Amino acid sequence: MNPEHDPTSGSRVEPARVVGPTAEPSADVVECPNCHATVVGGVAFCGACGYDLVTGTAPRSSDTEDDEEEPRRPTALQAAEPHEAYIDPRRDADEIELPTSPAEVALDPLDLPRRPDVPPPTPPAPESESLAHEPAQTLPPSRRAPGAWVAEVWVDHVWAAHRDGGQPVPEAGPPVVVPLTADHAVIGRTNIARGLHPDLDAGTDMGVSVRHAQLTSDGEHWWVEDLDTSNGTFVSTVGLPLPEQPIDRGARVRVDEDDRVYLGGWTRLIVRRAD
Repeated sequence: MNPEHDPTSGSRVEPARVVGPTAEPSADVVECPNCHATVVGGVAFCGACGYDLVTGTAPRSSDTEDDEEEPRRPTALQAAEPHEAYIDPRRDADEIELPTSPAEVALDPLDLPRRPDVPPPTPPAPESESLAHEPAQTLPPSRRAPGAWVAEVWVDHVWAAHRDGGQPVPEAGPPVVVPLTADHAVIGRTNIARGLHPDLDAGTDMGVSVRHAQLTSDGEHWWVEDLDTSNGTFVSTVGLPLPEQPIDRGARVRVDEDDRVYLGGWTRLIVRRAD
């Protein structure tokens, strides 16, 4: 190659030449019979398609039956996404159930139907449930309804001596405590022949009429009213002498928790809040 002249420097310039020996085609370079790619000799498989150059076995096709049975692994990019982002492309489009309506797309996962093998919670059947203990006969104060009232029916020997009714007086024992569950209660004696059963029974006190008096309440206070009896109804309180005059017939007289209602030959009545 003739040297050339550089007009800028005035010197002669040698042209570029190949460094080292000239590269010759290698005798080990072969062509893959399957994909016709150039393969360097000395390797067992074609790097492009996986053809076995030693045994002549063709690479596995993605359309073979074995490949259908083996699940396809997601690529690195797909594995980095949520699992919903990877859908096996070999599945038929008809088998893929995707939400269609805006309501289904915005559906909260907690609102989805439960799995069929997990039954929803239901209360036990009456025959299969059991009680932890027997029901309490008397509720503690914390379990009682607020504002509950009771009436105590006493045998009062002092009142019996004051009235001097001439009838034998029963022994004085603990009072009969009757819950007042309604806003009214009738005081009297049971009359089986007439089928009358008062709310507060004076027992064998013959000085008490069958329908002697009535208690009424507004939920906070109680009043007593005589039901036009011949022996009358009396009201007094703690610290005062026994009453001498009955309350007026038809009048509703307020009674507080410290008041006592006297009637008949020995009956004394107290209205108080439940403990």
